[in-house]
Amino acid sequence: MIDRRTLIAGAANAAALLLTRPALAAAVTPVEEELRISPTRTTTLFAWRPAVSRGTVVFSHGHGSWPARYEALATRLTAAGWTVIAPVHVDSMRYPDRAKFTMQASFGERIADLNAAIAGVPAEQPVVLVGHSFGTLSALCLGGALGYIAPFRAPRVKAVLGFSTPGKVPGLIQPAAYTTLAVPVMVVTGTEDRVPGFVADPADHLFVGETAPGPAYTIVAKGGAHELVADAAALARYAPAIDRFLSGYGSGDTKALAGLGKWTAPAGDRFVVKAA
Repeated sequence: MIDRRTLIAGAANAAALLLTRPALAAAVTPVEEELRISPTRTTTLFAWRPAVSRGTVVFSHGHGSWPARYEALATRLTAAGWTVIAPVHVDSMRYPDRAKFTMQASFGERIADLNAAIAGVPAEQPVVLVGHSFGTLSALCLGGALGYIAPFRAPRVKAVLGFSTPGKVPGLIQPAAYTTLAVPVMVVTGTEDRVPGFVADPADHLFVGETAPGPAYTIVAKGGAHELVADAAALARYAPAIDRFLSGYGSGDTKALAGLGKWTAPAGDRFVVKAA
């Protein structure tokens, strides 16, 4: 027999759990839209839109990849109330005219894609950029990085969250690459985060947090590889830090920022904080 006191206690515990953990069951199905980049080029924009949006995440996928491969991340972000929009870049295996663009040319086109996506975000919506690998670099550029190449900074971008980086690409990533970053940044990487031909040493991914002015946060997952972003279980481990970072710097939630400063990484992982 379950008495009334037990039922009340159980209900209270359930309510507390719902208040502290995002409800990931209500998945949002993405819609595909046309995004005009220039008078001569369009691309597909994937959009995950929750019923009520607290802000917009503009997502940049990895080289050769495409937005649908990041369903686990998009689901978590929309469950937390963020609209997620992600253009298909010209280097994607799903871009129809991929063969027309060199890797060098795709860099500039990525910047154009992200700016076009931001331009379509309602003025009242805060904007944060999230990326993976080459997409992290694209996102960082709009946050003010690589200022020695061009003034990439997009004024509406409030923060950048990056999963892995393209590493220290010779000729592109110079020592001052991230010193011009004008927004807070968080990079999530792992001790096995390697990219054949680009990143032999996983420590290269720490370069953003080491050289950015700050605030800069780096999560290093023990055993985490380059596709960590697609691992739903791993994302759940770091959800408290990710949620607080986006809420704090994207939505201006001071309680979230305070919580981020007190967060500790799971056993075996590292959480490195660099203050402004």
